Amino acid sequence: VDPDQKLEEMFRGYGHSSVGDMARLSVDIAKLPMHLCLSLFSEGSINSGQEKSTRYQAAFGKVLLHPIKHYLPTHLSKEEWLEVDYQSLGTLSQELFAKHKATLQAAFGEYFQVDSADRRKNSILTSRVLDCVRSFLLFGQWSGMSFETSARDWSRILSELKTSPLSYYRKIAAQIERLLAPSKEEEESLGYKAEAPGLIRHTAPPQHTANSNLQTLKQFLLQKTDLLQQVPIQKGSPKLVEQRVELIKPEYTEGDRFVAASILLLWPGLDRDELLKWIQNRDVETKTTISSLLFSNHSNYCELPGYARTTHLTLVIEGCLGELRDFNRHRAWGRFFPLSLVFGEPITKDTVDQLLARGFSLPCYLTDIPEMASHKAAMEHDLLVYYAKLQEFVAKVEAQYRDTVDYSFVLNLLPLAHRVDLWMHGDPKQSLYLTRQRIRPGGHINYRMLAYGASQLLAASDPYLSALQLEEKYKPNPESKEEFFDRS
Repeated sequence: VDPDQKLEEMFRGYGHSSVGDMARLSVDIAKLPMHLCLSLFSEGSINSGQEKSTRYQAAFGKVLLHPIKHYLPTHLSKEEWLEVDYQSLGTLSQELFAKHKATLQAAFGEYFQVDSADRRKNSILTSRVLDCVRSFLLFGQWSGMSFETSARDWSRILSELKTSPLSYYRKIAAQIERLLAPSKEEEESLGYKAEAPGLIRHTAPPQHTANSNLQTLKQFLLQKTDLLQQVPIQKGSPKLVEQRVELIKPEYTEGDRFVAASILLLWPGLDRDELLKWIQNRDVETKTTISSLLFSNHSNYCELPGYARTTHLTLVIEGCLGELRDFNRHRAWGRFFPLSLVFGEPITKDTVDQLLARGFSLPCYLTDIPEMASHKAAMEHDLLVYYAKLQEFVAKVEAQYRDTVDYSFVLNLLPLAHRVDLWMHGDPKQSLYLTRQRIRPGGHINYRMLAYGASQLLAASDPYLSALQLEEKYKPNPESKEEFFDRS
């Protein structure tokens, strides 16, 4: 059966293009950087899928770092020292992963009294250790995933990837589209019949996209406002910071939140609270102008970016990239993180400085258990050593190429311990599901702590939401032996 012909007869002939939502297409991708997995899950809202787990794959300590050549212009891809110095950071990451895996295996085994003959508990012990040492894995290390969504959603996502500031994303979009909708000549040559290539439509990026609107917004903010004079930008060397969760104050509208996210894609180091105040206090003329810039050329055919799915209930999870990957799987929430992956601009040295200043966090097993103080200090020290090497490499690139190079490759070099805020816009239904789902003892200790904190904030925000509050007995306890071995 020719699937295109059949669909044409059954549906398109009758004008029902919504058939694209009835066709589910799954794509398996190997040897892709972790951040592409994150981006695909973030941009999808009706998808399902699975990314390669860091918990069950001890071999993650040996995986390769995605080559820097994919992030450089062609004339620089042959500069050998760039790849050598870049890959040396991947090697250092692997060495630190292996080093702390061995020490924490022994330390946790002793503290939680693991019987060496108990295979079940030893398996759990290894998983908990991997939960901790994943802090040293890099955002650009090779991973793998299976991603499934509708043909219509694939069309939208491919269109967005084609306008990404990352050239690698644009190439990936072309490859996926070629797999799903090859030419007739390719089908004949390979003896391959695509499932429904006619349903992968409208993937050509429109002339005016969310990213071009962001560029226009940036020029307006620089030339016509005092934003950068009034709202401080955080810079400085990375340091250890505590994870936490906050609830954006109710006085800020959905529009305020959408504009704040758009601006943070341009300057991720801006102080969030001061930025929201600045946005709220603009005069009506300025607000109207910003609205026209962000909505320009968008319609039901050219949708607003996914981070525009704001609601009046917004959690800001100040956690690590590792936890961001976990929470990002809650697809019914509107989600936003200030990284220029799909939306934003090419990353500059100044953007890198703002991102690195966010710092890093450590697993609660190390920060909250007094007996683990020496291991906490060792991990903190080694992460600082890693960041120092990273900054040396970035400084060397800047000295050689100044602002003629795109610094997006630095995204690959961020460890999963790195702090990146995740905004989650939801509703009471999703709030109940997320807090109950992520509080379970079998989960990662850090996101369990964040979920518990979220439940307390949500319950305190509105008497009608008070039932969301989790009882004290559900508060995660990193020192609990029972919770450590509970996989429920």
